[in-house]
Amino acid sequence: MDLFLKNIKSQTYALNGWDFISAFANIPFTFYFKNPGQSDFMSSSLLRASFLRTLQEFPIMAGHLVVRDTRGYIVVDKNNLNMPEYAESQSCIDYKFVEAGKFSWDALPHPVSTVTAVPSKGANRNIKLVNVNVVRLRNNSGVALFVNMPHYVVDGYGYAVFVRRWAEVCTWMHDDTYENELPLREFVFDRAVVRDAMPTDMLPLDDACSRMYEKTSTMGHLLAWMSPETRGDVLITGTKLMPANGHIFHVSRNTINKLRSRVEQSGLARRVSDNDVLAAMISQCVAQGVHAKSRTRRMFSSLVRSLTRPLLERNNFLSLIIVDARPRLEKLMQMAPAQYVGGCITGVPVINSTHSLIAAASSDKQFSSIASSVRSVVDTVSDKYMSGIDNALNRNPACFAHSLALSITTPEKVIITNQSRFGLYECDFGFGAPKWIAPMATFLTNFASVLPVGPNHDGYHVYLSVEKYVMNDILSNGFWSTHTNLVY
Repeated sequence: MDLFLKNIKSQTYALNGWDFISAFANIPFTFYFKNPGQSDFMSSSLLRASFLRTLQEFPIMAGHLVVRDTRGYIVVDKNNLNMPEYAESQSCIDYKFVEAGKFSWDALPHPVSTVTAVPSKGANRNIKLVNVNVVRLRNNSGVALFVNMPHYVVDGYGYAVFVRRWAEVCTWMHDDTYENELPLREFVFDRAVVRDAMPTDMLPLDDACSRMYEKTSTMGHLLAWMSPETRGDVLITGTKLMPANGHIFHVSRNTINKLRSRVEQSGLARRVSDNDVLAAMISQCVAQGVHAKSRTRRMFSSLVRSLTRPLLERNNFLSLIIVDARPRLEKLMQMAPAQYVGGCITGVPVINSTHSLIAAASSDKQFSSIASSVRSVVDTVSDKYMSGIDNALNRNPACFAHSLALSITTPEKVIITNQSRFGLYECDFGFGAPKWIAPMATFLTNFASVLPVGPNHDGYHVYLSVEKYVMNDILSNGFWSTHTNLVY
């Protein structure tokens, strides 16, 4: 701790629209580790010391989130640090029982997660930029390690970089045979590198993107005016009014291959990715579930539609596909070995009729059409396309709030993100890789995530977080049940 305090410098990092567009959400995962039989297994002192050593390379994580005139900053004041929340506790449950329960959320008597889905005030009334909770399982049999970061400071890629680096530092500190000091790694937090990586030529936004990023609303102005802490409180209240119900499903490699083959043989797309197929499956089941809402829900949706300028035409459904700008920006990719870990993702809208999505359950042609529509939209996301989004996100600092307001007032949607490629199962702290990585039991409504993939996983695990009535419909959806297995 003394070394960290000695080396940290006061500095200010200006945030941009890429940071704020996803700032309504946290990035929370729980890593389950099994003790292979070592007495010093992931000791408290080692985990904490390696965490502090890692923070030397990520000083931004000890900063305060500050907003001035709707523009955000992370201010690191060496005399007034906003240190990450770091907790540790002892569980009365042995690892073998957690494993026998397939790592389900009720395998432990108390939740491992210490935050909600939305960034909100921490112990000192500030939003913490890292939350860690170490739960030591009975008889030193294992550890459940919860790590959360808000989208204000990193995206999923940046989250993975931080946790992997912590694991790397911990492994080095545990190895008694090392001879040389572990060199400090350089990570890039200056948001200007994203701006500088954008091409000067930009494509105009299509109609759906324009409505999402350039449309203003009274609710958006109100959300933008709030402090991040107050906005978090308001959004948390909203999640309590419409609580989500979460489940994890397994989609086998064989199923993915069969569905991809159907789409490619249809002639509607020359190629589709695994993610295109998964997005089509998720869109189908959520759209059908939302369509099955009660008369009261329909009346509420009609009221919202009458009071706001809707994003969608009636009887349409939005699949918001989260894409990473990094691989599309050549200048940014050339920055290795230095790595940019700030926000660099955004949502690309794919709009289909609800009828076509429901029909996709029983029609290969309709399913192929949905998957190919995802591929078609994603293929258009070039560096010039990203430059157009960058212009929209940063021209109006309140853009994120207007986009958030549209999302809130559009129940006919699903947000789809994919974390399978971030290598989180490589986070070996010196005692073996995690056996399972889990999301929170409940997250945002109408949210889907393709979870991190482990070395022995066959296919993918998909996390769905939707309202209870939607989940009940999904669990009885013949198409979804045929192609997936419920994990828990």
